[in-house]
Amino acid sequence: MSNILFLKAKRFAVIPVVSLLALFLIGAALIMYYNFFGDRQISNSVEKWGQFGDYIGGVLNPGLSFISIILVCYTLHVTSRQSSMQSFESVLFELLRYHKEHLENVKVKYGENTYSGVDALNWCITEVKFNFRNLSDDEQPAPKRLTSSIDRFYDNDVFFSSAGHYFRNLYHIFKHIDESYFLSKNERVKYAKLVRAQLSSIESGAIMLNGLSTIGGRSRVYIHKYSLLQEYTLGSDFKSELEASGALVLYSAEAYGDKGN
Repeated sequence: MSNILFLKAKRFAVIPVVSLLALFLIGAALIMYYNFFGDRQISNSVEKWGQFGDYIGGVLNPGLSFISIILVCYTLHVTSRQSSMQSFESVLFELLRYHKEHLENVKVKYGENTYSGVDALNWCITEVKFNFRNLSDDEQPAPKRLTSSIDRFYDNDVFFSSAGHYFRNLYHIFKHIDESYFLSKNERVKYAKLVRAQLSSIESGAIMLNGLSTIGGRSRVYIHKYSLLQEYTLGSDFKSELEASGALVLYSAEAYGDKGN
């Protein structure tokens, strides 16, 4: 809605500019006429006034017609963009609704306990931590150890069958924002921040691990571009361990924060 109001305000701001341009053309035509014929007395002849009208029409009609064409083209552009914005926001908010549903559908059963939503993602982080510390090959570089630890966890089809929908939907949310050609760069960032604000710190941590997996590698481009790892949580000990080992080098500094927060 805010974007629609902005577009309307911008459209109405054009009207005074076009009006001034039209007045300038009229004034220029009258001044030119006065400079050439101003020394003559005002005629009582209908024929002379008809010639004056022909002069004004002949000089102004091309310019005013051109201004009319510009206004029509601008109106079509604004209307088209407004329609695109409405369609974009409708799809975005629908995807956000699905995001919440998919989050609640992420479930993990461990022993007699069943975890869902954010708790399930937190359990996922705990399992990856266990794999990294106990099951990964210490001879491999830390980034590769982390990727193999995540992939090992994702081999559990029971988990990924439910979590996969969550991560894919989130990927398509940012893809939808990024590929909307009519949005400016600042508008894309603004919408990305709107989505990012819906994510908990645990979700950001799970997104980080998913981006380092073989399956979720495509999401890294949006993780970098829209700084999706702000205030991510992996557990202070695991986070410090990964940072110290250099396991997080696959993400640039921009992934962890931007200047506009």
